[in-house]
Amino acid sequence: MITQNSKLKTQKYCCFALCVLSITLVLSGPVYAQQKAEAGEALTRGEAVVRISATDFMKKKIGELLSWTIGYDISKVSRVRLTPTINYIKAVPRKAPPDGRTIIEILASVDDPGGLKNIVGVRADLSSIGRLPNTMLVDNGLFGDEKASDGIYTLQTSASPMIKHGVKEVPVAVANKKGWLALAKTSLDIRRNPDIIGARFTPERVRAGSRSSVTLTVEIDNPGRIEDVEKVTADLRAFGYPDLALLRNDGRGGDAVAGDDIFSVQFLFPEFVKEGEYSIRVGASNLVGGYGFTDVVLKVYK
Repeated sequence: MITQNSKLKTQKYCCFALCVLSITLVLSGPVYAQQKAEAGEALTRGEAVVRISATDFMKKKIGELLSWTIGYDISKVSRVRLTPTINYIKAVPRKAPPDGRTIIEILASVDDPGGLKNIVGVRADLSSIGRLPNTMLVDNGLFGDEKASDGIYTLQTSASPMIKHGVKEVPVAVANKKGWLALAKTSLDIRRNPDIIGARFTPERVRAGSRSSVTLTVEIDNPGRIEDVEKVTADLRAFGYPDLALLRNDGRGGDAVAGDDIFSVQFLFPEFVKEGEYSIRVGASNLVGGYGFTDVVLKVYK
């Protein structure tokens, strides 16, 4: 348990440390200037500005953090009261191809103890996806930002064709007018090939010799937009179809909903197919040259 005496001791030590630090900063300027003079050199304008600014900054911070009547006030250095807050960061879409054209949105929801007007900048390091390391996000209702001054900062970018596939981290920094920073990051999965995450026949079993209607549905996870899926095909040659069957995503021909991530094809099961298990190859290609495939089994019984 922390006693009152220990609190007082802590305050005294903090006061002493701050005083020593301030005296050091105040005295270091003349000492540094004397050293330069003895070496036959003069302080540059930049060096003088740095020394003066450091001293003034320290005086200001001591005034904010220290009361000479009650001592060191821990509440004054609460990060909740000083630093901006990053509520969340997300990338949309989270998976994207390295094609230089698929739009990726980085969204950062931020806040500050002094209000949103106290935020001076939100920036992202996009070097992991081959873009600038200090890119500004905006909250002005322009350049992809949906609503101005709502605390959600946005930038639109793309992944360079020169980067390798894999998960890439995107750090984001938020600064306020007092110079305090908040840091967080999100990640992007850079890949070219679409994934087939589900494929099934309906019905799953068909009686041999019957002329049944069968529907094949395939769920696609495409990096970027689902609109960039070029085609999804099924090899139905085992059932007497000479060409690859094209699956649809237009809400017709056995497809339930247009424009979603589920592609479908409906076909008539021929009478000559014998009992057994038939493995059908399903493939998906997209506009950036990616390709993915899987096999799905249709069971035929007597």
